[in-house]
Amino acid sequence: GENTYDVELALAGFSKDDIEIEVAEGLLTVRSVKEDSETNEEYDSKIYRGISYRKFNRKFTLADDIVVNDASLENGMLEITLERIVPDAKKPRKITIK
Repeated sequence: GENTYDVELALAGFSKDDIEIEVAEGLLTVRSVKEDSETNEEYDSKIYRGISYRKFNRKFTLADDIVVNDASLENGMLEITLERIVPDAKKPRKITIK
């Protein structure tokens, strides 16, 4: 819609318990809290590690009139739904002519 927005992140290999979403002072933060179970020796022997084993932290700056409504994780896609709430004082209005 005109006042709704979606933020989508591909997070294959992560579960709902591995992801933390926080909104504070106009900043939307999505981060992983997945614990790494590999030892240093196992870690050093890998040539490439996909995103599902890496920690990440993504931040998005939100306008003052944007609120976070919902978040869902399905088939490795995290979708965060945002909505712009326009106060009545800022909405366009018609003025009648006398």
